[in-house]
Amino acid sequence: MRALLRNRALLVVGLAETVSGLGNWITALAVYALLIFRGGGGPAESSAILMAGLLPGLLCSPLAGWLCDRYDRKRLMIAGELLQGLAVLGLIFARQPALIYALLAVQAAFGSLLTPARQAAVPQLVARTELTQANALLQQLAGMIKIGGPFVAGLLLAAVAPHQAMIVDVISFLLSALILSRLPALPAAAAQPAAGAGAARSSGPGVLATLRQTPLLAFLFVATFLTIVLIMSYDVLSAIYTRDVLQGNESLFGLLVGLIGLGMVGATLALLLRRGQPDPLHDLMLGIFLIACVPAGLALGAALPAYARWLAAAGCLLGGLGNGLLVVQMSTLLQLLAPPALLGRLSGALQSTIMAAQLLAVLAVPLVVPQLLTVGRFFALAAPAVCLLGAACWVARQRGLGRLEHRSSIRIDDVA
Repeated sequence: MRALLRNRALLVVGLAETVSGLGNWITALAVYALLIFRGGGGPAESSAILMAGLLPGLLCSPLAGWLCDRYDRKRLMIAGELLQGLAVLGLIFARQPALIYALLAVQAAFGSLLTPARQAAVPQLVARTELTQANALLQQLAGMIKIGGPFVAGLLLAAVAPHQAMIVDVISFLLSALILSRLPALPAAAAQPAAGAGAARSSGPGVLATLRQTPLLAFLFVATFLTIVLIMSYDVLSAIYTRDVLQGNESLFGLLVGLIGLGMVGATLALLLRRGQPDPLHDLMLGIFLIACVPAGLALGAALPAYARWLAAAGCLLGGLGNGLLVVQMSTLLQLLAPPALLGRLSGALQSTIMAAQLLAVLAVPLVVPQLLTVGRFFALAAPAVCLLGAACWVARQRGLGRLEHRSSIRIDDVA
């Protein structure tokens, strides 16, 4: 833990993500305020907002991963921040919903550079045995933003118009790019001197062949896809659930999101303070079971209106704990299992998988709710489905797919 806190480069990455993440929450809630809470939109509008951020990521993430395996990750992250700032600058002047959706899509396309670049950069900044803690530290910062971001955004939107609030997001992207400029160069793995096992792995098979040859990595992709479908179903319906079932507005919506962030901070703190070698697959399994508390709490809330807000709050807090475990150990498993020369492309492929899962939920949920199922019944079915995924992780772990080697790797400060 102390070593990570002395790792200046890792802290720079975390600070940059924190700054831009705060701005992103302001823009996100501003868009929801414009189109849902103040514009009277329903599931179709909520899905359109989410789709505008998903489809570009689905298409652009593989290209972003390819770029991360060939070009300096520091420069790619800076470019991603600045280009997103330009897109949000356009949102400030947008009034028509179609233009808002289009600019959100442009922002998402540029933002797809950041996740593969950061995923590929972290193993260059810390030892492999520190990956879980490093990812937990970054995720803890993200969780803190998930707590404070919606709160700050809600206060700002109470004082100024949504379009004016977005100016803060533009500034945050500029600050984030400036912070990232303090990083050392982060060359792609192919540009680094290879040694020993790293050299053999860098000339190994491609992405699809690697997935076929690494059962746990392939399982990670499948489990991630299915889990994200179920999580995204909540995201599609959460604003509608808050308005119609909880009789709340964007402030209550932001509070529930903040509780998820609080749970994520608790999970990542536990991972940071844990002693001994972690078992990423065990944490992944536990995280999925805890995520099931979100639909369970919302389903109970719909059935028991007098306790709906308390049940929703409890479900979000426990689900946040699970989400923290899931996100951290998903990143750790990918970084441990991927060949260094393919880490960017595999990260881009995983990000594209996540986007595909989210897009499926965005398209499918409005066809089911409320036409076939009420919101409460939908969540009542989603809870056991998430638990089945947790059980699949347990089976995979029992069959020995979770054994991982923590081999040493080349870090940027080891390269002369």
